Amino acid sequence: MSGHSLAKASSMLLVLFVLSRLLGFVREQVIAALLGASVQSDAFVVAATIPFTFSFIIGVSAGNALLPVYTSRLQDPGRARLASTVIYAVGALTALLTAAGWAFTPQVVGVLAPGLAGEARQLALSCTRIMLPSTLLLTLGFLCKAVLNAHREFKVPAMAPVWQNAVFLLLIVPLGGLLGPGLAWCTLAGAAVFYLYNLPAMARCGIPLRPLVDLRDQDVRRVVAMTVPAVLTTLVTRGFIFVDRWFASHLAEGSIAALSFANRVRELPYGMFVAAVSTVLFPALAAAAGRGDMRLLRERTAAGLRLVALVTYPCAALLLVLAVPVVRLLFERGAFDASATAATAAAMGFYALSVAAMSANSVLTYTFLSLRDAVLPMWAGIAGLAVNIALDCLLVVPMGHAGLALGNTVGFFVTAAFFLAALARRLPGFDWRRQGVDQLKICAAALAFAAALRLAGTWTGLYGHLSLPGQMLALTMVLGFGSIAYLLVLLWLGVEEVVSLVKRFIIK
Repeated sequence: MSGHSLAKASSMLLVLFVLSRLLGFVREQVIAALLGASVQSDAFVVAATIPFTFSFIIGVSAGNALLPVYTSRLQDPGRARLASTVIYAVGALTALLTAAGWAFTPQVVGVLAPGLAGEARQLALSCTRIMLPSTLLLTLGFLCKAVLNAHREFKVPAMAPVWQNAVFLLLIVPLGGLLGPGLAWCTLAGAAVFYLYNLPAMARCGIPLRPLVDLRDQDVRRVVAMTVPAVLTTLVTRGFIFVDRWFASHLAEGSIAALSFANRVRELPYGMFVAAVSTVLFPALAAAAGRGDMRLLRERTAAGLRLVALVTYPCAALLLVLAVPVVRLLFERGAFDASATAATAAAMGFYALSVAAMSANSVLTYTFLSLRDAVLPMWAGIAGLAVNIALDCLLVVPMGHAGLALGNTVGFFVTAAFFLAALARRLPGFDWRRQGVDQLKICAAALAFAAALRLAGTWTGLYGHLSLPGQMLALTMVLGFGSIAYLLVLLWLGVEEVVSLVKRFIIK
């Protein structure tokens, strides 16, 4: 799969990923409008952190371990038993952890956000108990996604979060008046849809709902052996959430919410574009590694790195240059006031720089998992998290929550450097010269994009206080001007994927 075919395969998912993220962002806007950056918001964010983070850590990690092993057995009738065993074993473990979380909710919230007290703490406890079952439902949904992607069934798992967000928004009408607890019930309902929507497609792929358990299967043990370091990898990679929540709980009211909203904006490029590329890329990498075709594995890794750079470099420039206007347009309404905008934009300005590193880490993680090496990504994540924590300790006092965002960004770049150093050893023959030249070309185009955004933003008055229609019109004009500059520089520098795409468009 070349860069061209990878881009073509990814494009069919782009609409679904964009729709999902747009609905998800509408959800965030509703939460911001209802709760603002307040005690209610801090409590809800802390409560939501537990099921969403743990389901991601367990479900995505186990799914990433399962996919390459399951892909190698697609022609084996025993593949259904392998998938079922892993799904039910991981599901049983997650159910036990959920029950333990329910029993020890005060202790869990106390560890995650020890600075919460009084009303904020009681709200956090209430919302946590409502949303805890989401941990199991989301975990099972992530496992279904891994199996379906191995079968190159991408549309169904891509639609699941669309319906998840749609159900949340529909239930806002009857439940939104309950504020935090009402939003928690909406979240639980959305998690149920996220899992259940995958079941008909699982049946079509030969994976029945009834359990088919065979713990003696050697591949089950291989998946387990990979899952343990994969869980640790995801834990340390997402560990910044726990670290930030812990430090921010001791800062001014609304600091947790500001970091959370800024992080949501930062993750938009990944959720809309990079996830589409990665979803198609991982099975392709696993297939190449399974056949022992290292040349193809090198080519697909290089193509993945170029494609995510084409998207994430300009996104990083956008979030850095237009931090305040973007936050103001997305959130500043209802209880979310100008001070909340300033706090969120301060964090996002530092978060923006990490967008490219996060996306490269995603591609490189899949490369090593395809080689059935889940240990190296774990050490890469540990290195990044250690730097993150150290910088948080140094920066939280002089810079507040913005210092936490900066520490996190530096941590992601350390992880990326670790990955690249390891890639040189594990994939000898990787074309570093071409990759470096391509990355510099894209970086140069992104700098031109940033300069164009700044000039156009000043000219349109986007940095001032415009009406909502005025903000939308100005931002559209600014993005259009910047995008033209970005595309022209890419074409001038001869970036292969862009030149090829333009040629095909002109020919058609």
